[in-house]
Amino acid sequence: MIKESMFFADPKIKDYREISLDDVLTEYLLCKGTWDGKGNEINKKVSIKSIVDSALFIYNLKSNSTNKKAVEYYCEREACRRILLSGNSIVVPDDIWNKCNMKNKEFTGTK
Repeated sequence: MIKESMFFADPKIKDYREISLDDVLTEYLLCKGTWDGKGNEINKKVSIKSIVDSALFIYNLKSNSTNKKAVEYYCEREACRRILLSGNSIVVPDDIWNKCNMKNKEFTGTK
């Protein structure tokens, strides 16, 4: 159970175990993009530390060391369980990356 003081606004989860890795990866890719300025694909592999802010945002969690460590732990645990972990990075599943890529193209008007 997470204390209400750990949230900025209404709590969206009751326990860190409720964090959805797919939702966190989706938010990260929609924010950071799926291609660079030259049209090269990017973010098919993301570091665990880099997705923490996306999780904090999605779940209205305050940016403090307890929340950051918990988010990092549960995202890493889920990635390991799903065999998505490669060193300190998570290999983004193709279906999530492709869905975000289509959405990013829709937002930018790119074909």
